[in-house]
Amino acid sequence: MNGRKPVHTMWIPWALTAVSLMAGCAGIGKADPTAQRIDVEGQTYVISQLTASTWTAIAPASRNTAIATPSNRALLLQAIERQSGCKVTDADYSRNGAQLDAQVDCSSRLKN
Repeated sequence: MNGRKPVHTMWIPWALTAVSLMAGCAGIGKADPTAQRIDVEGQTYVISQLTASTWTAIAPASRNTAIATPSNRALLLQAIERQSGCKVTDADYSRNGAQLDAQVDCSSRLKN
């Protein structure tokens, strides 16, 4: 041998790193299959049902920084009620204000 490592031992760490990165990113960006886009007063929100009585609402990524305002909260609540068909009984922001989580009461369905 001439003191050099065989070529195949040089690319293996790079290949393993690339595969690890791709596997780690596989779940990023996958949409929630139950999520629905809802338009309320010209604003689009993504609404998802977590449990029978818990729903979430988020604004598109470009607007997440401004989601935690009183006017947006009212629109988010309206979007959740429209999608769930239930009355929101409690709500709070999560994910540093980027998502609104709401508890709903479906015992008395909303009349549309």
